[in-house]
Amino acid sequence: MRKKWVMSISIWITVLFLCSCSAANGNIVVVTREDGSGTRAAMTELLGFQGREDITPYAEVVNTNAVMLFSIAGCDTAIGYVSAGAMSDDVQSLSIDGVPPSPENIRSGDYPLKRSFHLIVEEETSELADAFIAFTASPIGKELISGAGYVPPERESAYAPEAQAGKLILAGSTSVAPLIETLADAYTEQNPGVYIEVQQIGSSAGIASVQDGICDIGLSSRDLTGEERSDGLKEITVAYDGIAIIVNKSNPIRDLSLGQVRQIFRGEITDWQAWRQ
Repeated sequence: MRKKWVMSISIWITVLFLCSCSAANGNIVVVTREDGSGTRAAMTELLGFQGREDITPYAEVVNTNAVMLFSIAGCDTAIGYVSAGAMSDDVQSLSIDGVPPSPENIRSGDYPLKRSFHLIVEEETSELADAFIAFTASPIGKELISGAGYVPPERESAYAPEAQAGKLILAGSTSVAPLIETLADAYTEQNPGVYIEVQQIGSSAGIASVQDGICDIGLSSRDLTGEERSDGLKEITVAYDGIAIIVNKSNPIRDLSLGQVRQIFRGEITDWQAWRQ
């Protein structure tokens, strides 16, 4: 109970701080994810940021999809981004160049902010890890992925329940983890001798946990770097997701160009009045 109260207080402090940021005069409050977040890394890459370019240093920083959604819902001039599969009715997602972040548009590639969800493993994996990975690309796994609002991978795997026993630890992205928890629940229901623990610690931390032998499978919403691949890691795409640009429901804006999104998150456009004139 105490943890829930601490989390609630933390969220409310964040929202109150955001809403104190010149809401009356229409200043845009940019909200971003923390360093090490795979969603942030994917966002900057998809926006075409180069070299030292990054999201404006004046942005407010939050550390999960849930806090991002809560923050945007609580501040009428805020803009942020979240996994499309984690969307909530409490906020409004924007179309980019007229294309909404629907599963169909993500699958076709028409929506420009598309990314991959990865399982991160070493070159040699256990039979138990291999079996779970196969399950994610089986007809059952793909149906679960589609049902959760994501796009299944192209790969297909044959799968049949076996008399397996043991424990798997999966750790990483807070965006990927909810989907993996759904898959893990279905897998352990068919394989009751297997226990799967899913830890939400961020993409980079999950990748590092695989390298350090702390977890069996990492969860990442960004691609591996060349250095990480050279260290013997590989990525297996488990699903495709869109990064939804979100605003408060009171905001009349429903569509931005990709160029406008870049300018807002760089801090070059700072006032919503530009759209209200």
